[in-house]
Order: sequence, then C-alpha cells, then structure tokens
Amino acid sequence: MKAILARGGAATLVEVPVPEIGDGELLLAVDVCGLCGTDVMKLDTRAPKAVLGHELAGRVAKAGPGAPFREGERIVVSHHVPCGTCHFCRRGQESMCRQFKATNVDPGGFAEFVRVPALHARHAAFRIPDGLDAHAASQTEPLACVLRNVKRLGAREGDTVGIVGLGAVGQTTGQLLKSLGAVPVGLDLDANRVATFSRWGKAFADAEEFAKAGKDISDGRGYDAVVFTAGSPELVARAASWLRDGGTLNVFASFHPDPVLKLDLNQVYHRELSVISSYSPALTDLKEAFDLIASGRFDPAALAPEAFPLSAFDEAVRAVKTRRVLKAVLVPR
Repeated sequence: MKAILARGGAATLVEVPVPEIGDGELLLAVDVCGLCGTDVMKLDTRAPKAVLGHELAGRVAKAGPGAPFREGERIVVSHHVPCGTCHFCRRGQESMCRQFKATNVDPGGFAEFVRVPALHARHAAFRIPDGLDAHAASQTEPLACVLRNVKRLGAREGDTVGIVGLGAVGQTTGQLLKSLGAVPVGLDLDANRVATFSRWGKAFADAEEFAKAGKDISDGRGYDAVVFTAGSPELVARAASWLRDGGTLNVFASFHPDPVLKLDLNQVYHRELSVISSYSPALTDLKEAFDLIASGRFDPAALAPEAFPLSAFDEAVRAVKTRRVLKAVLVPR
C-alpha cells in the first residue's frame, strides 16, 4: 500500500506492507486524513520518529476478534489514548500521560490503510452516522483540541476573546466561541482570513485596531483572554496590555524557531494575569466534539477544506504554508 512517512525529516511517499492486526484491533481503509499544523511543524523541525497524519476517518476493512466495530462500518479515530489511572489522568491532564504520548495509529494517517490498536478502537473511535460526510467527521480531533482549550480558558457567554492567527485553528476557535455566546475578535495579517473570520466576529489585520476593539467591545475593560494560535513571542508579551485586569494569555501553538518570551512579571503579579496553554484533548473532549459535528451544531465545512491525493502531499503542505488554503486534507484513493 502507499503511505507518507517521515524519512530524514522529509515526507516521502513509499510502498509498505498493509499492517497486520491482532485481537481487538481494526484495519481501517482511510477515506480522508486532515493535514494538521503539527504535521507541518514536525517536518519543519525534522522531529525524530515523527508519525504523520492523525485527523482520520475511514471504513473498517477488517476487524480482529473482540473488536468493537464490524467490517464495513465507518469510523473516526484519534491517535492518542491515555491510561486513565496515572497522576496526570486523575487530574484531568490526560495529554500529559506517558501512555498518551506513546500511542499512535500505524503507520500514521496518511496511508491507504492503518492499524487501529485495541486501545484506540475501544476508547478513541466513534461510529460515523449515515449522512455525515467523512471529511467533516475527520475534524473531530482538531475540534476537540479547540474545545479543551476553550474549556481551560473558562470562556463564558458575553466574554470578549481575542484570537491571534486565523488559520484553521483560529477559525475553529471563533466558530466555537460564537456558538457558546462569547464575542470572538480576530487578528491576522492575511486579508482573506480576516474576511473569512467575519462570519464569527470582527477581525483586523492591524494589531492596534485589534487592541482598540478589545476595549471598545468590553466597555473599556480589555480582552478577557487572548488566544495565540500563531504569532511571535514579542506579540504575546505585547498582548498583556490588551487584557483586562485578571485576564488570560493563552498559548495555543508551538513557536518556532524562537520560543523565548520576555514578559513583564510585575504586570502579571499586580494585575493578576494568567498565562495558560493547552496541548491536546481528553477522551471526553473527543466525544463531545464528535457529537457537535454529528449533530450539525458545528460545521467543519466552513473551513472549505481542499482535497489532495497522497502523491500531492508536498503540494498540500505548500498550499497551507503559503496560506492558499485554510485546510488541506489527504484522500488516499
């Protein structure tokens, strides 16, 4: 079968054997797998032992003994499963669990077939209902990431939340916040992405206008939170002045190549500012995100995903990095 694997820090289309499955496991014929910013980051940073592709949906081609799904059923599956019993899991920090970080689908979602381990089949897979498009279902994991981040923000109805970086994650954050009754405001240098975000709330290409909007909308207080899905450390530090007293700076992306931030800790202390991050969802977030998509309460189609065959993987990466598309998805067949 064909698969995209990371070899020497580069993505390579190769022929590999179809994975063998065991008890409780599934062989999934992949219909679609979304290209995530972390996939691009792994390639840019030449991350060792990188597994590419995790936003996947497909049809069960084979089910091992005791597996919870049958051949022919359509499912969406996530790539990490926590143990549920360790110190981190007991405190609601499943994405810090050692097992969580060690688990994955085999050989990664950018393949014609993947082996879904028994843990994933039992805990991180959901049956796709009739009428739900596989492309939409595949966005369960990225939506779950955003959902967990919004929960960590504690965003409430009427809160004014700034979003810096209006790519797929920023747009998803805006749509989710709006559905919860919060007031999202976007910032991005790309005029097209600013225009796209306008369906969720006001958006700007200028940081000063963005900062002013936060005060205007909140009756002078400033933003309750500013979410960084992109940007620079300097802009994160600058954003502290855009927050209301008691507000939150939210780091929701990796920063490369320079991640070092110089932050005024006196502002943090005297104004009781919070600096938080969010990395990946818990199992309950996955289920909740899937239900939001399956019920139509969240619409991934708003990202206007563009499909690419595995042979055009490099083109898909370029389309994302050059901002030609908001969302690229790979279709193996």
